Amino acid sequence: MSDVTHGRLLVCAIDFGTTYSGYAFQLTSDFIKEPLSNIKTNQVWNAGAAALMSLKAPTCLLLNKDREFVAFGYDAENQYTDLTLENEHNDYLFFRRFKMLLHRNPGLNRDTKIAASNGEEVQAKAVFGHGIAFLKNHALENFKRAGLEIDENEVQWVITVPAIWTDAAKQFMREAAQRADIFNDQLMVALEPEAASVLCRYTSDASGQSIFTSGSKYMVVDLGGGTADITIHQVAEDGTLKELHSASGGAWGGIKVDQAFEQLLIDIVEEDVYAEFQKRNASDHFDMGREFEVKKRTVKEGMSKNTYIKLPSALIETYTVLKGKTLKEAIEQSMYVNRVSQTADKLKIDSELLKGFFRDPLEHLVEHIREILNQPVAKDTNIFLLVGGFSESPIVQETIKARFPKHRLIVPQDAGLAVLKGAVLFGHRPKLISVRVSRMTYGIGISRLFTKGDPEELRFASGSAVLCRDVFHKFVEKGQPINKGDEHSMPFSAKGQNNRVRVYTSSMKDPKHVIDDSCKLLGEMMINISSEVTSGNNIQVRIEFGGTELVVEAKEKNTGEIFRSRFDFLSDK
Repeated sequence: MSDVTHGRLLVCAIDFGTTYSGYAFQLTSDFIKEPLSNIKTNQVWNAGAAALMSLKAPTCLLLNKDREFVAFGYDAENQYTDLTLENEHNDYLFFRRFKMLLHRNPGLNRDTKIAASNGEEVQAKAVFGHGIAFLKNHALENFKRAGLEIDENEVQWVITVPAIWTDAAKQFMREAAQRADIFNDQLMVALEPEAASVLCRYTSDASGQSIFTSGSKYMVVDLGGGTADITIHQVAEDGTLKELHSASGGAWGGIKVDQAFEQLLIDIVEEDVYAEFQKRNASDHFDMGREFEVKKRTVKEGMSKNTYIKLPSALIETYTVLKGKTLKEAIEQSMYVNRVSQTADKLKIDSELLKGFFRDPLEHLVEHIREILNQPVAKDTNIFLLVGGFSESPIVQETIKARFPKHRLIVPQDAGLAVLKGAVLFGHRPKLISVRVSRMTYGIGISRLFTKGDPEELRFASGSAVLCRDVFHKFVEKGQPINKGDEHSMPFSAKGQNNRVRVYTSSMKDPKHVIDDSCKLLGEMMINISSEVTSGNNIQVRIEFGGTELVVEAKEKNTGEIFRSRFDFLSDK
């Protein structure tokens, strides 16, 4: 049984990453025949004078002064470079590595803005929308090149997001996709560690046996450019996957290493010099970043040789002009005097210093994994499934092996594509994830009889009754396993045509009132009731849990009519 329910000819997944983005697609007929057959990715992205074999493109966007799309990926980098050489770049808006804006941003709303390289701010949703639209259109063209006559209405789209993202951030990506003309009925949101787990659920080892059989329990460690996403899965008897520990993690991805390298340069040449270099020499800055990306992928725990990174002559000259001395003098006067040196046009970096760039994200990662393993639900979890681009780093794998020697480490082939290909499979069979664990306690604010211990400021009278407002009515508890499709409902007293239901989350298992410090307003649902319906306690509010996103609905109990409702995690400002 394939359990394919979307009814479309093809699934295309878009992985909109912090550092790199890409897409993969597969015909539904191929999935039904053999799930892993013919999952295609774009093979060539033009990185400059020569076409590099790159499966993803940098997450970079270039807009003109009218905020119209110009280019994405390597093309955006290259065109922006040409503009800087002609000193025409100030009329253009260049964005790079902007996805982290959505990570744990408590103020995220529809009007959230992103600053371009020239300091001008643009609505974030428009920036993300342009990027998604480019990847969508590039994929549609790739379908044609592959000989597939597919109308875009026959495509089931999937967008991947970190599992540790908030509900607001997930809705933000869905609304950004709408700007690319990918609408709700054609879009699924896949959680990145789940997608990788789905791929490995279908993968066999060298002997042809499935890597994970019924009862297998393993930790998924998804290490991307921006975030680390960690959860625990188990294969159920029916072959579906059960989440045993809700996804958690932090900003411990590969860009932390890049930032450490850039901080080294800033410490030596000072911020004003580095900023001037970036502003006037974009090409050199990109080339240096690409070279460092190659070098950092070779770093091993046992390496003792120094690493050489080519220094752009523009950086050396900019320092000399602004500071009146040589770069060698700057290094000799810095804290790195015995660990870094300049040899002609190259920066020699001591191996221990280079390895130190990885220490901060890896220490946070190791500590977090230990915390999870110490919890009862993690008992007998002896396998780590390592996926994501950062997981391909030798020092990352060596560190985890050294710190957890009793655990088996599985790194699938092309670990950097595991999320992308798994998202395609998830698009075909989303029901493969049968149980998820709630990351928070969910509920709504209600009124009930005032009882001893309720805050006095919440007391109010209603007729002869003394009531307490803002009581937390719990639907789902933090840490509670939820089956896909589980729903909770309660009667709602409608008053007039426009009614507002506020949904709250809490980091506590049993909050008492929505004003408690642990509680936050998650979002609200507007219920518009027609004039024909008599107001009263006759509306059933239903919230469906267990999917990658919440589903909210309001229904009139007597007629069964479902009313138009909108659940909103994002404010307009």
